[in-house]
Amino acid sequence: MRALRYDAFGPPDVLRVADVAEPVPTAGQLKIRVRAAGLNPLDWKIRDGHLRWLPMLDRPPRGMGCEFAGEIVGVGGGGGGTMGHFPGQRVFGSLPPLKRQGALAEFVCVEAAQVATFPDGITFGEAAALPIAGGTAVQALVDHAHVQTGQRALITAAAGGVGHYAVQLAKHLGAHVTAVCGPANLEFVRTLGADDVIDYTREDFTRRDDPFDVVFDAAGATGFFASRAVLAPDGTYVDTSPSAAAIASSTLARIVARLGSRQRAVGLVLRANGAMWQRLANFAADGVLKPHIARTIALEDVADAQRAMETGHGRGKIVVDLSARAVA
Repeated sequence: MRALRYDAFGPPDVLRVADVAEPVPTAGQLKIRVRAAGLNPLDWKIRDGHLRWLPMLDRPPRGMGCEFAGEIVGVGGGGGGTMGHFPGQRVFGSLPPLKRQGALAEFVCVEAAQVATFPDGITFGEAAALPIAGGTAVQALVDHAHVQTGQRALITAAAGGVGHYAVQLAKHLGAHVTAVCGPANLEFVRTLGADDVIDYTREDFTRRDDPFDVVFDAAGATGFFASRAVLAPDGTYVDTSPSAAAIASSTLARIVARLGSRQRAVGLVLRANGAMWQRLANFAADGVLKPHIARTIALEDVADAQRAMETGHGRGKIVVDLSARAVA
């Protein structure tokens, strides 16, 4: 089968399309023919060694990619755990980033608990664009910030993968949404439902004098202490970046809380499992979350796509069609 691999940390040039053996499902696993896979910043942060301080991410070789959608073609024998799943079933989900196989491959094997089904009205590409970014938005705003009707929410990187879902979700939850993005995406985030938009090249949102109940730092660039100036006295700041700095910020926030502040900071670590994906499928089926797919590419074009993603100016999601071949 064709799969995207890399043998050393480095720039996108280290990626190569390889011919590798198809995986074989073990007990409790499903073998899935991947129809589409989504790209995420996490992919290139692992590839360039940015996260090598995390266990099991310290060395290649590795596959690439975390999220996928496809059809079940096989079920591992013995041991159970696959009840309710069968060949031909359409599923989407994720692979743990600590694993080495990668979702950017024609076939993957994954534990049944890591996938969920999705309705016929959702395409493979749309389903593949949901797990990591959509799950992050749901966990941040619903599970951690507990956004409620009438609250004020500010979302950074509002046009990106996580951000564009967060804007839609916050509006669905009844919040007044302020979206922070670059000038090229101001109109786009308005179409997502943003009530107010801030062009970060012209205005520093931390200097505003109207407090927010929630600051969702989808860009992971501002930090809790800079954001405190615009947080309500009992407001919540959520950071999505798996970095040492984010962990330190969250720890210091807890110390500040013990000193009397009611402001809260959460360093989010996504709960990637089938239960979360089923929540996303339900949100998508109900029209709450609508994936914006900026473009669909072939496996051979992932390196160029990651170069563009590393600039931080993307819109929505990039999806890889595993049946497509690049045109020479």
